Amino acid sequence: MTSPDAADPTEEPVTVTDSARRAALAALPDAERTYLGEITAAVTAAVGDDVRGLWLIGGGAQAAYDPGVSDLDVLLVTGRRWPAPARTALGERIVHPALPCPAVGLEFVWYADPDLHPLGDPVVFALNVNGGPGRGRLIGLGPEPGDDQWWAVLDLAAARRVGVALLGPAPNEVLPEIPRDRLVAAIRDSQAFHDGPDAGSPNRVLNLARMVALLEDGRWLSKAAGAKALRERAPQFAPVLDAALTARADGSWIDTALASALSDRVRDLAR
Repeated sequence: MTSPDAADPTEEPVTVTDSARRAALAALPDAERTYLGEITAAVTAAVGDDVRGLWLIGGGAQAAYDPGVSDLDVLLVTGRRWPAPARTALGERIVHPALPCPAVGLEFVWYADPDLHPLGDPVVFALNVNGGPGRGRLIGLGPEPGDDQWWAVLDLAAARRVGVALLGPAPNEVLPEIPRDRLVAAIRDSQAFHDGPDAGSPNRVLNLARMVALLEDGRWLSKAAGAKALRERAPQFAPVLDAALTARADGSWIDTALASALSDRVRDLAR
């Protein structure tokens, strides 16, 4: 269970407004906006009117896209399950370099509505595409036994709150609400990953900072906004936040011990 002073991370805020959507898209460089248009066109060509929604998520949806550092994260939901050849064809069409990605990488995940309502365990995705100038190529057609699932739970929960529609309605009209216990369990699993094989990554620090904001205030923030919020609330973490932001910008890693106290704070909040 969560700490008694923690906020409810599943509490729903006001839906992203049209003006916020326009602002988030306008904040992207021209090449990235054009690229998202090409992704949208490829999706429409592949599945037609079966699209229930296509959303930009992640930092790009929060006007926090950082050229040369950030990925572009896109989530698709269709009304029905599609056969593997159709899913593979879309993956081959949009994966870098078939469709050159102007960001560090693309993270694109497709779900079928029957696999979201109810949400399975494990979470079943139809297609997972990664690739870009700074990312390895991946086209996955579903989870494998033993795969980590925390990322899918966190992506769906965040997308429901902050996703920006490229096609279709607001994400909270389509995506399932994630039960609090499952979301907090995913936060714990995410922390275990970042404290383990990802311990030296600056994203460990920045994701931990975001989790503090989520668990304490119920806010889904970008990495940069999460770091700013934590600095204001807990100035003692300023050195590790500065080190992480610098390392993220120059592509380096940091001393794994720097994040220990921050990791302890998240662990306490997610008890």
